[in-house]
Amino acid sequence: MTRPGTFYGVGVGPGDPELMTLKAVKVIGSSAVLAIPRSEAGAESQALAIVRKAMRLDGKEILELSFPMTKDADALEASRRQAASLIAGRLISGQDVAFITLGDPLLYSTFSYLMPLVKELSPSSEIRSVPGITSFSAAASLVPTALAETDARVIIIPAAYDLDRVKEALSYADTVVMLKVNRNIDKLVDLIKEAGLSKGAFFVSRAGWPEQEIVTDMEALRGRRPDYFSMLIVRKNV
Repeated sequence: MTRPGTFYGVGVGPGDPELMTLKAVKVIGSSAVLAIPRSEAGAESQALAIVRKAMRLDGKEILELSFPMTKDADALEASRRQAASLIAGRLISGQDVAFITLGDPLLYSTFSYLMPLVKELSPSSEIRSVPGITSFSAAASLVPTALAETDARVIIIPAAYDLDRVKEALSYADTVVMLKVNRNIDKLVDLIKEAGLSKGAFFVSRAGWPEQEIVTDMEALRGRRPDYFSMLIVRKNV
């Protein structure tokens, strides 16, 4: 009887291939299948680009998995189940599958949605996670600045949806990490200004990439349309 393969979620870090962990390189190197999440727009996988700069992938199957950029719950569920089916087929045949993701596989990652679906289809397979350096850790290192000291409170929040929750976070936490800021940058700048926190705020785009950008003047962000790989970090008492 063929031993079922192991399903790995592998964080490859924020962008700089030198920030991939030794364990990530080892697991990817030993896995027969490298699963790559891609949007339906067909853009090149940034996670795959990072891996290619760090190591050779000769002889490895590259399994591209399509995920739509939509809030339609049915469409998302269908794409995840299709991806899980393709992954489970490899696992049942005895192949290990490494699903690579930017940052960490257990933080705002598609891997977390795939875990129960893959387990349902290949119940004998182990599921493991290889942690990766997060984008906000990389962003803080560029300044550099501490995200938290002693009993400081840190909130990580997606800022694309509910601005009232962002406002609440700014009033409560000592450090607020705002992800997915590209849709609401002007409104977020307003919230930061209203809270009197502009001095301790900074913007980072594509941390660890060759084209990375750091902006400390919040007013300079007005009217811009940052890309998806952008964030704001706001610190009190600065």
